Amino acid sequence: MREPKVWISGLILLILGLHALPVLSYQGYRQTRWPILTWAMYAKSFPPGPIQTTRRRIMGTTSTGATEELTARMVGMSAIGLGKGYIQPLWIGDSLAARRLLGRVNRARQDPFVEVWVEGERYTLSDSGIVKQDLHGTVYRVDPSVQTRN
Repeated sequence: MREPKVWISGLILLILGLHALPVLSYQGYRQTRWPILTWAMYAKSFPPGPIQTTRRRIMGTTSTGATEELTARMVGMSAIGLGKGYIQPLWIGDSLAARRLLGRVNRARQDPFVEVWVEGERYTLSDSGIVKQDLHGTVYRVDPSVQTRN
């Protein structure tokens, strides 16, 4: 009757002992204290304070003066691709990204876009409530008759 208890106790001790391997083995800067620090959600915690999030979108003006949001579907790519390929570059001032975007969107449009810009909001959650701050980026104007390669 004692033999199964010994095996179970030994298995439990083995599992607990395996938790010491990351501490005992050198793994560089990634992890030195605890096995779960490999996952970023545990390793890179933030100090207490207000929580911020930013929402950005690309807006455009057509040659007739209509203003529209350039969505991922309109551009023909995923929302993540739109963010990495166009929103982030436009936000930091990349005018070539604006030319590429307009060339891509205006291919089959009767009323082409002639300017684009990134706008959005930053929301801050603090003890006193939610604070909204409007964000505005640079306006990029492009001649619609100029063809650009993608």
